[in-house]
Amino acid sequence: MNENNLVNAPTQFATARCLLRKSELAIVDDRVAWALRTSAMFEFTPNWRRSIDPELALRSLQSEMDAMARGEELIYNAFETASGAYVGRIDLHSWDFDAPRCEIGYMADAATCGRGLMRECCLHLIAWSRSQGVARVQALCDSNNHRSIAFAQSLGMQHEGVLRNYGRNGSGELYDEVVLAIVADRTSP
Repeated sequence: MNENNLVNAPTQFATARCLLRKSELAIVDDRVAWALRTSAMFEFTPNWRRSIDPELALRSLQSEMDAMARGEELIYNAFETASGAYVGRIDLHSWDFDAPRCEIGYMADAATCGRGLMRECCLHLIAWSRSQGVARVQALCDSNNHRSIAFAQSLGMQHEGVLRNYGRNGSGELYDEVVLAIVADRTSP
């Protein structure tokens, strides 16, 4: 696994109920509408407000596309196949190709929550990364973000520990991060 695997990753994936597409400028309206509908759920997401402003959302999408072109991360936007409804954004980032490992991030749309669509999409991307030789997929969650922690556990991730005073929240207060991961069986290096 290396940067080329990310650059050459499929532009889209289909799951039983969703289509995952790499970020593209054409979805800016979907992303702005998503941010407006879902703002109450973004308490633990830094800089989410930039997704509400169409110009900033466009720049954010361009930045995502640039990072993908450099092989730094994979970012997919999920849409329900039957309705075309936006399901959310999933990214695989913080790659260590030597280990090999990555981190998964997920932000669901409030309008489609509770139906298992985001879980289905995340499980698909985890399975794809494992098929590419990734031995560890982890999630870091603010220790107060119980919904995100429960979601990571629903993906099969195990609680591994807590990183104390890991960062500062929007109010400037220090917070802890919970580390969860799903790992492959160990093999010899």
